[in-house]
Amino acid sequence: MRACSVSIHDLSRVGLPVRFNMPFELGIAFALSRVQKGHSFVMLEAKRHRLIKTLSDVNGIDPGIHGATVRGLNSCVLSSLGKPQGTPSPAAVSRIYRDLSKTVPVFKSHHGRSTIYSRDIFNKLVEVAIRLTEKEGLVAQ
Repeated sequence: MRACSVSIHDLSRVGLPVRFNMPFELGIAFALSRVQKGHSFVMLEAKRHRLIKTLSDVNGIDPGIHGATVRGLNSCVLSSLGKPQGTPSPAAVSRIYRDLSKTVPVFKSHHGRSTIYSRDIFNKLVEVAIRLTEKEGLVAQ
């Protein structure tokens, strides 16, 4: 996290059993933003006002509310990270997401895995994501 200028933390995926990875990582990001110049974080949640009940110590830091949709998530991240000029459109990011999502079952099948959580599959997804963003003209080739 120290090597990144921004970290993104989505606190909306609370399930059973309850997992505390994201709140823990958000705490690290919060502390890092206070001691390391140039680090910031984006906090996301699906439902408005839920954090008041689940993580009241973050009062005063407004999360991006994405409504548990990919489009909402893209919009929140683009709003938080965007520049006055040159910010990708939500439509372009949605196209990349759709195209990248199509490769996931292929990689899982090829590797005989039921999830994407392996180093090789993750690295291949990153490679595909880079190619898709280049194709959309969002990053230089």
